[in-house]
Amino acid sequence: MARRITILTIGTLGDVAPMAVLGRALADQGYVVSVAAPDNFRHFIEGMGLEARRCGTDFTELMKDDEVGWLTGARMLKMLLAWRFPGPKVRAMFEGAFRDAVIASADADAIIFHPFVTIATDIAEARRIPAILVPLAMISPADETPLAVLPRPKSPVWNRIGYSFLYLQRPGFQSVINDIRTKSLGLGRAFRFKHPHRIHGIRVPVIYPVSRSLMATANGHDDEIYFTGYWFRDDEPHWVPTGRLAEFLSEKPAPIYIGFGSMPSLGAERISMLLAACEAAGQRAVLGKGWGSFDDAGKALSSGNFYVLDYAPHAHLFREVSGVVHHGGLGTTSAGLRAGCPTLVCPFMFDQVYWGHRVEQLGAGPQPLPVAEWTLKRLTAAIRDLVSNPLYRARAKEIGAEMRDEAGPAAAARIVRNIIGAPEVRAA
Repeated sequence: MARRITILTIGTLGDVAPMAVLGRALADQGYVVSVAAPDNFRHFIEGMGLEARRCGTDFTELMKDDEVGWLTGARMLKMLLAWRFPGPKVRAMFEGAFRDAVIASADADAIIFHPFVTIATDIAEARRIPAILVPLAMISPADETPLAVLPRPKSPVWNRIGYSFLYLQRPGFQSVINDIRTKSLGLGRAFRFKHPHRIHGIRVPVIYPVSRSLMATANGHDDEIYFTGYWFRDDEPHWVPTGRLAEFLSEKPAPIYIGFGSMPSLGAERISMLLAACEAAGQRAVLGKGWGSFDDAGKALSSGNFYVLDYAPHAHLFREVSGVVHHGGLGTTSAGLRAGCPTLVCPFMFDQVYWGHRVEQLGAGPQPLPVAEWTLKRLTAAIRDLVSNPLYRARAKEIGAEMRDEAGPAAAARIVRNIIGAPEVRAA
């Protein structure tokens, strides 16, 4: 039989989509691939011709809960430290995902995993199979940039020290991890501060679905670390705007795109502030509904300066706008820059702060403005700066030209093949 690969991921669409694209590329090479993800993504995964398995529940719903609401706009370091004291709903979701991951990978010859599925290295250790880590932001020690959950670069020494915070990822879930290790995997209890990405002290290979144009090179000496370019999927290659959307995009001044993907609704007050800031900056906008960002817009959208969009493929839509404003997920960040768009990141949580600062450092957009820190004055100034500074557009076009030459999924599939071997029949 062909080598079986199980991909383990949790999170929102931005976490699941690139994993599914990689899975499709591996399946096309002859591997038997299953993608274990939150159960609300089953149809999405099956729609790509892959077997869907369960790994946790709807993460988007969890983000709307008061228990994790305080993380919105918080510094990433606070988020990481919070894993030491997860609330009952956070704990239940992750514990369920860990147990699902064990079941989902029972027949795997190799596993590919998201950093949040920290039980993956225990599974690989017990079953003596290869494991490959796929992070969506920097978690490999580097002098030039800090651990993704830290706010921004300080100095080479501080940046490298910051990666020690990875040891805090597991303690909050130590009881369930040890329960799984001893009862399900036949292992002994793990050290409380075991590194989440090492097996027997050795780092697992790491593949970043990130352009080299966007991320500093890691400094690991003996580590296997690869940068492939983002794992885009273009399932609508002939899409073009039509109807009122086409008319809106053709009118002057050219609109910007504003969308926050899988993030919860902004709420009526912030929506009104955002629209007021656009109008104060003299800027029209296409508003991507995503998973609820503009649910509370109400009558505030009656102005002809805004077009509310249910869906359009970013790869094509972003070629039609003068800039993009979004939450800072890796997929949207990559799509905007690949299209040569100046970018303003308004992060909510997790790695979004990291990508906001990377855009700023690369000269492709203003300083990130976290949603929790919005004021009408600051938001207006940021939007005006985004569309009026020619240096942002010039730099974004340079980055986009480099990114369009990348073939991320194919490159990643070759790397996986080199690590685990060809999808050949196993010896009896």
